[in-house]
Formats: sequence, C-alpha cells, structure tokens
Amino acid sequence: MDPLTPIPTPPAQRWREFRIQVLPPLAFVAVMVCVGLLWQRYVFPSNIVAQVEAETASVISTQPGKIETLAVQRFQQVKKGDVIAILSIADTNLLAAGIESTRADLAIMRERIEVGTLRGTQNYEQQRLTYLEQRAQWLEDQVNVKLAEATYRIQEDLMKRVPPLTDSNTYNQAYFRWEALQVRVREMEAFLKEKEHVLPRLLADVTNSAGVIEQAIEARTKHILAASSNIVLRAPMDGIITLCSNAVGERIMAGTPIVVISATKPERIIAYMRQPIAATPKPGDTVQVRRRTFRRQTATATISDVGPQLESISPALMLPGVGKVDLGLPFAVNLPSQLNLLPGEIVDVIYEPKH
Repeated sequence: MDPLTPIPTPPAQRWREFRIQVLPPLAFVAVMVCVGLLWQRYVFPSNIVAQVEAETASVISTQPGKIETLAVQRFQQVKKGDVIAILSIADTNLLAAGIESTRADLAIMRERIEVGTLRGTQNYEQQRLTYLEQRAQWLEDQVNVKLAEATYRIQEDLMKRVPPLTDSNTYNQAYFRWEALQVRVREMEAFLKEKEHVLPRLLADVTNSAGVIEQAIEARTKHILAASSNIVLRAPMDGIITLCSNAVGERIMAGTPIVVISATKPERIIAYMRQPIAATPKPGDTVQVRRRTFRRQTATATISDVGPQLESISPALMLPGVGKVDLGLPFAVNLPSQLNLLPGEIVDVIYEPKH
C-alpha cells in the first residue's frame, strides 16, 4: 500500500505559529536592545540638570529720553565700543524752563551774595573800629601804668620814712593798682595781636562765600547743558544683538533695556544637582558632558566652582510636573573643547565623584 501524501501546511498556519512561538521572543529582545541603546545614548541621571551659560548684556539709559538713532538690528554682530543708539535727553520746552529757572536762581543768589557782602563789610568795619578803640584804650592803659608806678614809688618812699608818712592801706592800694594795670596791658596786647590776624579773615570769608556760590551756579548751569545734550550708547561687549525692544522716535524710561547683546562663545556650564544629594560635588571633580544630539557626543570636563547653598533652578531646566520652585545645588563646569556647545544649550551631566 502506497504511503499517504503529507497534507501541506497552509502559509497562514505557518505565519500563525511564527507569531505565537517566535515573534514574542524576538520583539522582547528587540525592545531590550532599544532600551539599552536609549539608556546609553540619551538617558541621564534625573537629579542633575545643566545648561551652557549664556553671557548677555543689556544696553540701557540712566536717564529718560527719546531714541533719535538706532544703529543696530536683531542678529547683527557688534564689537565692544560700537554705537548702539543715540538718545536726546531733554525736551525743548523742559530745557527752556530749566534755563529760566536757573536764571531766576542766579538772580536770587546774586542778591544774596550782595546782601551777604554788605553785611560782611559792615561787620568788618564795625570790628575794625572796635579794634581801633581797644588799641587806643591799650595805649591809654600804658600811660596809666607809668602813672600808677610813679604813685607807687612815692608811696613806697613815704612808707620807708621814720616815722612813715603814709599808712599801709594807701601804700597797698597804689601797689595793687600798678600790678592790675600791668596785667591789663599785657592781656590787651596779646588780644590785639590775635585780633590783627583774625580781622583780615572777616573780609576774606565774605569773598570766599561769594566765590563758592558762583561756582555752584556755574556747576548747575553746566549740569543743565550736559543734560540737554544727546547721549551715545555703546556696546559693552562683543556679541550679537538678540533683542531690540524699541524703535526710532520712541520715548523710553530710565533703566529700560533698549537692546540685549549675547556673547557668541560660552565660557562654562552651570549645572544643578537636585535632592537627594548622595555626594556633594567639589572643585576638581570630573564629570561627563553629553550633548542631546542624534549622534552621541560626550566629553570629560572638570568642576571649577560649587555654590554654597541650594538655589532656584532655571525654568528652562525644570522637569515637567515640577512646581514653580525647584531647588538644586549649583556648580560650574569648565567648557569641554571637544564639544561645539552653543550658549543656552541644555546638556546632560553625569557626575563621577572621586573615591
């Protein structure tokens, strides 16, 4: 009897067996391989976030004014010292009012100077006449000293007679009068010498006061004239204009940023380590810096500085679902030369503590 011919298995049945027995293990292996690749290339420790520090500088005016000229536009490259904008500070009406106010103050101050000069002159003349009167009295006292001395000598001679021709009371009065006049003459002489030195200063002080007021008036006038001139704002650093917030003819307030300049070359990376902090980073420790690109780019860098306390993390680095405030320990990482990092770029940092 001939053997029976095997019944052929349909392709649908073979495909069904393949899907049940072979495809699940293959899918599981493929998923695990993908997870491994993603972990090696893209996954980073969730407790560290980092961003390339973007150095910026705002060009502002310290006084309110009107933009007359704006010499730059967005994305334009500038160098330190280039003219950014020209501002007119004072309005014509305000300038005229300021000048009129200064003139009025000038007239008032001049009147005060004249009154002060007149009072100073009167005081000087009064003191000079008093000095002359006191000097005449001093000269008269010198004569009285000689007269008192003669009277004392006469009383002394009468007191030495035997018997005395005068009493002791008259003798003592003559002596003490002579001594008192000598003391008065000496003290008056010292007083007049001191007054001779002080008297010229009274007139000089009036002149100096007038000079000081004149200098103050001149300084105020120069201040108004300087305020009325235009202000030229220049670039404080090399970089590219990333923001122009005003236009020509627009009035601005003091402290308002007109343009923002961003540096083209970053200098360091600022990273934040969230809690829990297993190991505190220290200057000199090494880290792995990884760019978030399709092709893996990793370089080794060194921690340069570490902050003393937890600080608020930049909103650009906050993870989804985290509240408005997220704290982390900041530390600075030297920029690796192997990676062409852009200012503001978010990078992955893997901390490798020293054991």
